[in-house]
Amino acid sequence: MTPQQSRRSFIKKSALTAAAAGLSACNHANAQGANGDLRVAVVGFKSRGLNHIQDIKRLEGVRLVALCDVDSEVLAKGVAANPGVQGYEDMRKMLENKDIDAVSIASPNHLHSIQGIWSLQAGKHLFIEKPLSHNIYEGRQLVAASEKYSNLIVQAGTQSRSGVGIRAAIKDVHSGVYGKVLVSRAICYKRRKSIGPAKKNAIPSTINYDLWCGPAPMAESTRGNQTDPDNETKSQGPVHYDWHWFWNWGGGDLCNQCIHEIDIARWFLNEPDVSPEVVSIGGRFGYRDAAETPNTFISVHNYAKAPLITEVYGLASSKAKNAAMNKYGKFPKAPEIGIVVECEHATIVVPDYNSAIAYGKDDRKVIKSYGKSVDQVDLSGGQSGHHANWVSHIRKGTNEGIHSPLRDCHVSTALVHSANISYRLGKRQTAAEITAAINSSAGLSEAFVRMQDHLGKNGVNLTNSKAVLGAALTQDTKTELFTGANAARANADLCARRDGRAPFRIPAVG
Repeated sequence: MTPQQSRRSFIKKSALTAAAAGLSACNHANAQGANGDLRVAVVGFKSRGLNHIQDIKRLEGVRLVALCDVDSEVLAKGVAANPGVQGYEDMRKMLENKDIDAVSIASPNHLHSIQGIWSLQAGKHLFIEKPLSHNIYEGRQLVAASEKYSNLIVQAGTQSRSGVGIRAAIKDVHSGVYGKVLVSRAICYKRRKSIGPAKKNAIPSTINYDLWCGPAPMAESTRGNQTDPDNETKSQGPVHYDWHWFWNWGGGDLCNQCIHEIDIARWFLNEPDVSPEVVSIGGRFGYRDAAETPNTFISVHNYAKAPLITEVYGLASSKAKNAAMNKYGKFPKAPEIGIVVECEHATIVVPDYNSAIAYGKDDRKVIKSYGKSVDQVDLSGGQSGHHANWVSHIRKGTNEGIHSPLRDCHVSTALVHSANISYRLGKRQTAAEITAAINSSAGLSEAFVRMQDHLGKNGVNLTNSKAVLGAALTQDTKTELFTGANAARANADLCARRDGRAPFRIPAVG
């Protein structure tokens, strides 16, 4: 028997065995392509999806076989740059292709949950970018789908969970090497320039706007007026990157960047569920533009063991042109974006997606360094290693040991949503009023002092430019529903649940 005949015989026997076992059609993703390769499609690749394409193409035994994007111009370029792939505008048509084993999704946030559910229902292994959802309800449905189709391997796109050094540091913290955790901080100091005042614009003819909106209401496109002299950066409009700054589609940098830091900060705390209490403070300061989400934001999630405090600064360290970003603390590797975990006997700093450093509690001398820095990373951790971990588990046929379990990403995403909901239900108050209201929370009070100092260096006085003091929310940690005085508003469709518009309604899986 020739090798080719042997291969055909093996495939035929495998198919008969599967049929005899009563396997449904949706399980076809457990099989590999005729040449043994894992066949992967990427959905949404104008931005982050380009990294997915690169990661997939560098993995041995993995083939990029399809691309999907609702922008025909983007799709055409992607297909031209990757000979042999099939191009799709509508993901639902792509999922009908039985020659696709797995799907890697990097579309805008408001599409993540429904596209993830569709993929699992079609029998595809799933890599899904953070944040997992646009609201808590739809995230729960995606988790339920992953539990229903448990034979499929799912990896969430919180890449820091594949960081070699981060994993090692967390193991030591969880084992008590540095004593109890006192506070875990998620830091996101990342400059976001003005997108300019609102200006109505027609949707580009290359974009299928119905598909792009998906479950979200089809709001008209507004973007920054690019001819305005105060517009610091060229606006891309909601249909591309600037959708992050509009509530209909995004959730600000809390959802965009800081989800990574919040996820790791919660992991250090070893807390498996959402927090029972949250309150936030924030606003959009330093300029006036078309965007809705805050560019300066702090929040505290009060867990029983220790608080998780988040700080987001979208302005630089001062008003000076090309001023540097703030850094947190006076550590030798103080992060602009990262995690700072204060323990009884040490402070752990995570300055990138892969490494961590333990400093002495008092002298800030290095006790231990963990892992490689981000510029040295290989397939063993972080970035590309996250897709590699996913593929290895597809080949093993188990979700056990996957670096970023779907439910973990959902819980961290729900923390982001609850903090944003607190903000959206709050009201503007003076600095004195806010200080008085939060005086019982040492961690939030200290963060608010730092926030005022930061804004002051950018010419913003919170006595005159009031900040929003978010509503204090309580949450059932198991049902993830809000309770107490603000429950009705917090659980309303606008903030916590959006079923979606037909025909993109979120399937009620569980």
